[in-house]
Amino acid sequence: MQRELCATVGNNQHSVTAELGEDGRWRVAIDGREQVVDAREVRPGTWSLLIDGASYVVDIDQRRAGTVALMGDTETPIKLEDARRKRLAEMARRDDALDEGSDVIAAPIAGKVVKLLANAGDRVKEGQPVMVLEAMKMENEIKAPRDAVIKIVHVEAGKSVETQEPLLTLE
Repeated sequence: MQRELCATVGNNQHSVTAELGEDGRWRVAIDGREQVVDAREVRPGTWSLLIDGASYVVDIDQRRAGTVALMGDTETPIKLEDARRKRLAEMARRDDALDEGSDVIAAPIAGKVVKLLANAGDRVKEGQPVMVLEAMKMENEIKAPRDAVIKIVHVEAGKSVETQEPLLTLE
């Protein structure tokens, strides 16, 4: 199974994909640059890494202020987030910032419409759930960005949708 992550190191964000191969080694791409990593957990929070023949021991320390990776004398704050969840949260923030003139609610991520919670002609309030979208076995509520009347429902329950595909049009 492949994982897609967003790693924030200092002020820099990096796209990370990681997939465990059948040989027990990880295939990792950081910003598109691929590496094969042999990673073994020595004890909880301590990892032995073999990358291009070089050996590293990394301690992952969970602190109140966040996660820190310790390698030798170097401490590096790091934040790992599931990339799809991060995109969904960013889309939700953008939806919250929609101005009054916006008409279309688009799918923040690719997924499957599980439930329609409102129909054409229904009056909805800002923040009211109007639909449930499933992605990666997680159900996500799509909410109305403002008080409005639903003009058009573009999808139906059970339909798969792509990112940015129109879901609803508001009046």
